[in-house]
Amino acid sequence: MKNLWDDRKSITLTRIVVALAIAGSIIMTVCGPRLVRWMVTAHTLPAASGPVLLGMGYLCAVLALVMLCTLYRFLRRIEQGEIFVARNVAALRSISWCCVGAAFICLPAGVFIYLPFAFLAVAAGFMALIVRVLKNAFAQAVRMKDELDYTV
Repeated sequence: MKNLWDDRKSITLTRIVVALAIAGSIIMTVCGPRLVRWMVTAHTLPAASGPVLLGMGYLCAVLALVMLCTLYRFLRRIEQGEIFVARNVAALRSISWCCVGAAFICLPAGVFIYLPFAFLAVAAGFMALIVRVLKNAFAQAVRMKDELDYTV
């Protein structure tokens, strides 16, 4: 019986989801002022928090777009069979730093403006750690692959 789901389809699905996330991030960035007005009103936040939230949102949007575009290119390389290469290690490093940046941006907002941002900060920080472990594994595999290439 033929396997209905394989690695190629999985990567394709992931790329589609990442592309949709990029589109969603762009839409949310464009709608930023409207979203912040809604949030300030719906959660009865101080009016002065609006510009702070908007600035944080734009900073996080930049990080999200860099991370998602890097992830998309990472997935394209894996799809093409380029797995344990230095560019993938660099991509994972960049993705982890984007997560760290988002954590540092969201943490003060969670403490001073709206508590759920603290949960986002913790999630982003934890994701940075997970991606960092993957980056270290990829870096070790690249070193081993390079070493093997030189001995042959």
